[in-house]
Amino acid sequence: LCALAACAPVSASADGRTATAAKARKCFFQDDVRSFRASADGRNVYVRELDKTIYRLEAAGACPELSDALDIGFAPMGGMNSLCTGDYTRLVVGGSPSSMPCSVRMAGALTEAEVAALPARDRP
Repeated sequence: LCALAACAPVSASADGRTATAAKARKCFFQDDVRSFRASADGRNVYVRELDKTIYRLEAAGACPELSDALDIGFAPMGGMNSLCTGDYTRLVVGGSPSSMPCSVRMAGALTEAEVAALPARDRP
C-alpha cells in the first residue's frame, strides 16, 4: 500500500514544488483574520485573513455557539500569535457571556478550487 502511494501523481507548481509541499505548513497571524464563517454542521470554521487566503479550522469537539457567532477571537495556546497547519488554538465565540472556548486545529489553506466548491453560506 505504501509503495502504491509513492507512485501516486502529484502536481508541481511553477517553481517545482508539489502542491502538497506548498500547502504543508501554511501559517497566518491570528490578528490578521478579517472575516469568518462556520460550516452548517459546526465542524469547520473558515477564516479569511489579510491577504485574502481562506483557511479551514476543524473543531476538535462540540462548539454549540459557533453557528450563531457574530464574532470570534483566539486564545492562543502557549502564547503563539501565529497559527500554522496542524497547530491547535482555542476559539472564543463572542456575543455570549457564558461561551466556552472551543479547541480547533488549523487544517490548512484552501486552494482556489476548494474555495469555489464551498457552499456560498460557508465562504467568509
